[in-house]
Amino acid sequence: MRTLHCLLVLLLTTTATVARSAERLYACGDDQVREYRVQVASATETWRWSAAQAKDLPDAYRQKLLSHIDECKPVEGGRAILVTSSTGGVVLLDRASGRVLFRALAPMAHSAEYLPDGLIAVALSIEPNGDRLQLYDRYRNERPLFETPLPSGHGVVWDTRRQRLFALSHDLLQAFTLSGERASPALHEAGRWTLPGRRDGHDLSALGDGRYAVTTDDGVWLFSPDDGALSTFEPLRSASRVKALSVLGERMAWVEVEENWWAYGFHLADREGSGGVRVPVSDLHLYKVRWVH
Repeated sequence: MRTLHCLLVLLLTTTATVARSAERLYACGDDQVREYRVQVASATETWRWSAAQAKDLPDAYRQKLLSHIDECKPVEGGRAILVTSSTGGVVLLDRASGRVLFRALAPMAHSAEYLPDGLIAVALSIEPNGDRLQLYDRYRNERPLFETPLPSGHGVVWDTRRQRLFALSHDLLQAFTLSGERASPALHEAGRWTLPGRRDGHDLSALGDGRYAVTTDDGVWLFSPDDGALSTFEPLRSASRVKALSVLGERMAWVEVEENWWAYGFHLADREGSGGVRVPVSDLHLYKVRWVH
């Protein structure tokens, strides 16, 4: 019996290790989105999409509007990817085929999120026609249905449990409720919190436990919506200019600026920040990484 018990423990441990090593991570920059299979301390590229090579996009998207991709957020369990670009484009990609399911013009788009009833929220950063939060119907290209001010919009995440849309701007983290029909939706502010430090919000991501990670110009912060507390995110206390942070279970990935606003690699570590490694991506101006949940 003791031998059988040991074999069962070994089998369960091996199965957990294999499952853990099979996680998918998306990385994006320039006109590309890349998929990696991440093992404990390494990552292997397994798929790539390039806007310039996409045959189902108008020339303006291929040549300019998607030339500086700054978001690659998996949605629908990884079956689709929301992509935004600071040069003015937004697309929803089908992962299996690479086909474009939706597109929109959004000046200085920096993040997007999938909402209930087929809606897409887009955060626009500093630009005469930007600095706002927009809503789209994923079945109607290039037609914003609603917008509200969001100065230097950089992040947007839907919280299913709380039925709130959290949005990150230069100085604030805000919560919105969603109302109306799909053809005429509206957002209503339900709360706001001032960012700590030098502010200048960069990225917003869910941690999977009801809390959020917020990156700013001078730090990484832990946000607890229940009490509104913003505290230092201890695992990355010493990191600076973190452009993106993504957490999946006990694993963490992030991008830290290495030149101007980009990097030439991303970091992997456990959720406590130990066992960290840097994965080089030398041929891409890397901006963001996202785990598939």
